[in-house]
Amino acid sequence: MPRSHACLLFAAVVLLSGCARVDTYEAAVKMNAITGAVSEETYGQGLYHAILRDWTVFDLREIQHPRNNGSDILDVLTADQLRINVDAAFRWRVDPARVRNLYVEVGEPVDVEALVYNTYRSAVRDAVAEVTATNILSEQRAGLAPRIRSLMEEQLTPRGIVMTDFFLRGIDPPEAIRVAVEEKLAREQQVAAEEYQTEVVMEQANQRRAEAAGIRDAQRIIAESLVGDRGRAYLAYEGLQALKAAADGENNVIISPSEGGIPLMRPIP
Repeated sequence: MPRSHACLLFAAVVLLSGCARVDTYEAAVKMNAITGAVSEETYGQGLYHAILRDWTVFDLREIQHPRNNGSDILDVLTADQLRINVDAAFRWRVDPARVRNLYVEVGEPVDVEALVYNTYRSAVRDAVAEVTATNILSEQRAGLAPRIRSLMEEQLTPRGIVMTDFFLRGIDPPEAIRVAVEEKLAREQQVAAEEYQTEVVMEQANQRRAEAAGIRDAQRIIAESLVGDRGRAYLAYEGLQALKAAADGENNVIISPSEGGIPLMRPIP
C-alpha cells in the first residue's frame, strides 16, 4: 500500500475514533472533558466530534420493566401488616426536551433506570400500605394499579420521565387471607340475594295492597251510584245494555223483566 494511502487511512481511523454517533431514536448531551461544563444544547441524530468532549446518549424509545417479559415480584405489607406479593410491569420513556436537565439532576441512562425502578418499588409499597389485604383482593383491587402509577408520576414526570403504561399482573396473598376473602365474598353475595328477595316480597305486597285499594274504591263508587233515583236509572241502563248484548249474540230467546214483574220471553227471528 502506498505511504500516502496508509496515512489517509490512519487519519480516517483517528478521525472516526474521535467521533460520537447519535442515532435517530436517541438524544445526546455533551460535556467538556476538561472543565466539566455541560452544554445547554441537546443533540439529535448525527456524527459529532468527540475529542476532549464526553457524550452521553439517551434512548428515547419506550423501555419496559421487567425486560423480556420477565417477572419482578415485590413482597410488601398491607395496611393491616399482612404480606402479599405484587407482580406488575410498566413502560416509560425519556422526554427529549428534558434530556439535558435529566442528565444534570440524575445522571447517565443507567442512573435514570435505577431511579425509575426505585420509584416503582416505593410506589408499590406506599399504595399497598393504604389498603387492607381483604380489600385489595376484592373491591379495591381495580384501583391499586392507577394509584401506583399516580405515585410514580408524581416523582418522575417533573424530572422528564414519562410513564406510558402500567399493568398489575397479579396479587398473591397468603392462603389464610385468600380463604377469608372468599368467605367474605360468599357472605356478601348471600346478603345481597336475601336483600333482593326481601325487595321482591315487599313489592308484591305493595301490589296486592294497591289492588285491594282499587277494588275497595270501585265498590264504594258502585255502592254510591246505586242509591236513589240515580241508582235505579243506572240499573235500567245496565239492563238495556245486557239485553242488547244478548240480542247480538246467538241466543234463541230473550228473557226480560216487565213493569209488572212478569218476565217476557221473545224468540229471536
